[in-house]
Amino acid sequence: MTSLLLRKLHRWVALVVGLQVLLWTLSGTVFAWLDHGAVTGDGLALATVPAPALAADLAVVEPARLQDLVGTRTVRALSLRFVDGQWVYRVAAAGGVHLRRARDGARVDIDAAMARRLAAMHYRGGGRLDSVRHHAGATLETRDAGPTWEAAYRDAAGTRLYFSAEDATLVAVRTDAWRLKDVFWMLHTMDYRGRDDFNNPLVMLAGAAAAWVALTGLWLLVRVLRART
Repeated sequence: MTSLLLRKLHRWVALVVGLQVLLWTLSGTVFAWLDHGAVTGDGLALATVPAPALAADLAVVEPARLQDLVGTRTVRALSLRFVDGQWVYRVAAAGGVHLRRARDGARVDIDAAMARRLAAMHYRGGGRLDSVRHHAGATLETRDAGPTWEAAYRDAAGTRLYFSAEDATLVAVRTDAWRLKDVFWMLHTMDYRGRDDFNNPLVMLAGAAAAWVALTGLWLLVRVLRART
């Protein structure tokens, strides 16, 4: 490779790398500028709703009997929780996670009406509920949380609450500030699909290109200095 060709390649690769470095710098500035509480939605929702004391005389299905009702011997975890005004079992089995009513073992399905009630119990903002919507799989706002119910609020923060469609837990609180941060997070990680993969090929290519620009720049500088002496 001739010195002239190397200088041309150095300039063009440096231009591309420089644009990405500018994006890294800009996104880092945005991260520092955004208020952390506005991004995370602190104060807009309760992570968990306080449960009443478990009554000593509460009649519940015995775990052994519940396993028979579930119809599988591969129950991996079982926990008693207070959800939507009633005690339920959270059952984690080979086929996935679901809820069972504690008093009789009947399956509890999370529907739109229940999602609205969950939103009302968790939301602490000053807006009103605009809509609820079911997502069968992962979204950009819930990442890998699985199927969810989205409760959209009309408030100044653009709040969205996401509840697991499997066990009714609040899995994410999203705001307009979070969405702005997420766009710049995408530019920072160069993961334009999932947004959280630091090991994607584009980042590796950008890093290798930056190293190449630095090394060739140093080599060209040495050649220039030698030519002047």
